[in-house]
Amino acid sequence: MALSHFDPPAFLDDFTQEQKDAWSEWISQQIDAAIAGDPNGLEFDAPRAQFFNATKVDFAADMATLDIEWTAFPRNVQISSISDRQRWRRAESSRDLQDEYCEWSVERDPNTEKITRVTFTCEGPEYWQFLAATSPQKVLELYKQFVSQSVQLSDLFSTNGRYNPRNVWNNSSTNGAMHLIQPNNTLGAEIELAGGSSVVRSINGQLLTGERELIDCGKYGGRERHSDPRIGSEVNSLTRQKADVTLANPVGLYFSKLITAGWEVPNGEDAQNFWKYVRGTASHPVRAVFEVPSDRGFVVGDIKIDGRDIEFGAQIADKIKIKLIGVAHKFGQNAVAPMTGCRRVRQQVSESIEAVVLQKKPTVSSILSLRAVTAPARH
Repeated sequence: MALSHFDPPAFLDDFTQEQKDAWSEWISQQIDAAIAGDPNGLEFDAPRAQFFNATKVDFAADMATLDIEWTAFPRNVQISSISDRQRWRRAESSRDLQDEYCEWSVERDPNTEKITRVTFTCEGPEYWQFLAATSPQKVLELYKQFVSQSVQLSDLFSTNGRYNPRNVWNNSSTNGAMHLIQPNNTLGAEIELAGGSSVVRSINGQLLTGERELIDCGKYGGRERHSDPRIGSEVNSLTRQKADVTLANPVGLYFSKLITAGWEVPNGEDAQNFWKYVRGTASHPVRAVFEVPSDRGFVVGDIKIDGRDIEFGAQIADKIKIKLIGVAHKFGQNAVAPMTGCRRVRQQVSESIEAVVLQKKPTVSSILSLRAVTAPARH
């Protein structure tokens, strides 16, 4: 049986029923766009015959889910740094460098400068833009709950009522992190990546199977990230088994785990005790906090990872796994032939727009016009 609808990420319950229906419609549109690809502008991009919309296709009896995981620390920063300390400092200098679908903000003791709390988020920005366009007071309520009681509506919205995702409470690694803001960290990018990587490719009679060769040929993401090559490789490993694939409901990005083996805690306690999911469900968490309760007599900065005091939230990000959840079914049944070329701009497309076409990802503009929903006036 096909899904009746797509739920909000992490089964969050911030929406009214009308908003949930509109969100489901938007996710369906994004998946349909990923299925279609861009055959007019690109060669070897479509059809994407093994990617499907789960609200339009019945699941087969052999349906299976797969958690696809990657490290939260940005690999682009890692490979361009000369030391651990440099990479940790750089990753913390700007949220725009935190490009693995996980961003964070660090709180410190004003006297000792030791870290007291680190908040991590993997919530896509589209959800928040949609919520802000329909329920600005709800946005304010959530910011007050999760970031600071000092947040004001005027901090989040401009005078014309437009939500600012990079507002003062969500634009740095020191003053809060409500949701993702790095340009590549979007649900639209996740959906397009899954659709684009579903294409099986054969070059000179050889199936492509490696993470880098697949992403270099399919051009569906950033080759030097932890996330994109990993996601693409795992999705493609399923379609190479002649299965059809999609993203599991609810479509989103989630925390998988924090690995604390070998961490040294002053009182000998398990560091896992200080890792809490505070938004989403146990299986679909989208917000996490690492903080030592005040009654312990020490703070996060007194804990050691790999023999070194925690001086940066980035050290914790090294140990975090992010995931998306894929679905595959009809193993061995899809007889579509592999594509025999790499994704490229068609010759008639101007070279001046080549880079734009190759980097095309679904936007969030359509979300604001769904079902004629308009932003109410602020009060």
